[in-house]
Amino acid sequence: MQEVLTYLVVCGAVIFLVKKFFFKPKKNSSCDTNCNCS
Repeated sequence: MQEVLTYLVVCGAVIFLVKKFFFKPKKNSSCDTNCNCS
């Protein structure tokens, strides 16, 4: 059971990071002062 929970946590973290990196460029035009993309 612990292996399943660990797997879910890792998958959740990966999905979170992927969303974070993929949705950043879309919001880049509206948050030029917030993003450190220089």
